[in-house]
Amino acid sequence: MRKIILPLLAIIMLASCATSGDEAIDNTRMVITLPENPTTGYTWIWGQMGTGHIEIADDRFIPPESSLAGAPGERELTFIGTVPGHVTITLSCIRPWEENSTASGSVIYSVTVYDDMTISYL
Repeated sequence: MRKIILPLLAIIMLASCATSGDEAIDNTRMVITLPENPTTGYTWIWGQMGTGHIEIADDRFIPPESSLAGAPGERELTFIGTVPGHVTITLSCIRPWEENSTASGSVIYSVTVYDDMTISYL
């Protein structure tokens, strides 16, 4: 009985991860969404290092669904690859007008831009 149940569970788990095939995956763009609250003055800035190169294709603030004053929203950044190679992206949440502003948060991504300008990242 156990020999039947384990393979059956594996099939069910794999089927739940499958897509319908109608959805196109766009590997030429990398979208990063981060929490942001403009009322604090902090905003996300980014920099890159490495042999490849990426550019920002879109940068937008998504307001909160709540109408409460001061409720945090999200910063959505969309990147595209422009030069093949490896890139390290560092995103820091700072107050850009403050000299020596201390980041309230930071995130680092390791990105690979391939010859066909597709992107993979961790």
